[in-house]
Amino acid sequence: MSDRRRAFFAHRAAASGLFTLFTLIAIVLRLGDARPLALALGGALGSLFLLTRESVREALGDFAAPLAMVADLGLLFCAMSLTGGALSPYALLLPAGVALSWHCEGKAAARFFAVASLMGVAALVTLGQVPTGSAASLFALAGVALAAPALLVTLEIAAGASASSAEVPAALPETRKRVSTSESAAPPSPASSSTPTPTPSSPERDPEAEVLHDLRSPLSVIRVYTDLIQEAARRGELPNREYLDNLEREIELAERLVGTPLASPEPSPGPAELPAPQNADLVEILGSLATAYRLAHGGRIRIEFIAERPQLPVASDPVALQRAFRNVLDNAIKYTPDAGEVRIRAGAAGSQAFVVVKDTGMGMSPEESARAFDYAFRGRGAVASGRRGKGLGLAVTKEILEANGGKISLSSEAGYGSEVTILLPFQRGAR
Repeated sequence: MSDRRRAFFAHRAAASGLFTLFTLIAIVLRLGDARPLALALGGALGSLFLLTRESVREALGDFAAPLAMVADLGLLFCAMSLTGGALSPYALLLPAGVALSWHCEGKAAARFFAVASLMGVAALVTLGQVPTGSAASLFALAGVALAAPALLVTLEIAAGASASSAEVPAALPETRKRVSTSESAAPPSPASSSTPTPTPSSPERDPEAEVLHDLRSPLSVIRVYTDLIQEAARRGELPNREYLDNLEREIELAERLVGTPLASPEPSPGPAELPAPQNADLVEILGSLATAYRLAHGGRIRIEFIAERPQLPVASDPVALQRAFRNVLDNAIKYTPDAGEVRIRAGAAGSQAFVVVKDTGMGMSPEESARAFDYAFRGRGAVASGRRGKGLGLAVTKEILEANGGKISLSSEAGYGSEVTILLPFQRGAR
């Protein structure tokens, strides 16, 4: 079961369980008419049964979670109108619903629930569901109306603080690098010429970490093809020739990655030491990658590849391009939520070939986009997501592409995904 499905089922169970508990208590204490409350209870249990059915959830797709939340709010406000209006004990479920939405469905769901809670309380007051004559009732009403938004603000502040503190270790190496550069560029003063002042060291490269980082992709694809071949063997079928060829290609890539020098061991990072540029076909490389990633992740997100030409021959090392494209695709897939999309497009732009990888993931702020290619940098959203990473992918990719005569750029907006553009020189006479 995917994390998103597990979170959806947990949200449904918790929300329905709390509503059932409050409704049973309201019926026992006779806080309202038992028959409508029993109908509301039946509606909650019915929506739980219906929306957690796999066939229904698949039919609704991305609408399942919003529809379930609207049903929760509708039943909750109906129960509040039956048991005292805005000052009903059911009002305790409003901030509880924000907390559940935050932890199970994310920030957007929690924001929707908080706004809907405020509007629902306002509607109950407008319909005369609460006395507003005394100061005590007005104070209580303000507490009920603001409880859900106040909890949302608290969660937002806490998430921002935790993301900022988690980002500090990743930001420190770049800070030290800039300090060291500025100090070394300044001319020594007479007072300091006799006694050297120690300067902070530059961030050290970790070649082994970069090897392991690049090996993750072929190893995950090898596992996928191995599982497919084993499944065919259990059915008594011969292995698919395409799967065998792709498996062999991934194993060869892993072997070559282990034997490829990745970076200079000197403290100050320089361009990656790569083989001299060779010839590669972008359509062949990206087509095989798209097929492999669909097999590995196609059940979670949509991966599309569009080639504007049947061939795009470039003057670059094919293994280096494999590393570069995999780093970009791994990032796009890792930070794109379930039911999202990653689109790969390749074509020609004058004397260069281009590759554009666009995703519908979490995106980055302008400040984070400006530092996306810094070594060991991770954005706040990436850190807060809890997904593992060391901020190596884009930095190493930039070095690889520049060593092969290429360029890379990033366009991103927080909450709306990212778009990576890569330019590579065509083979001579192959435009």
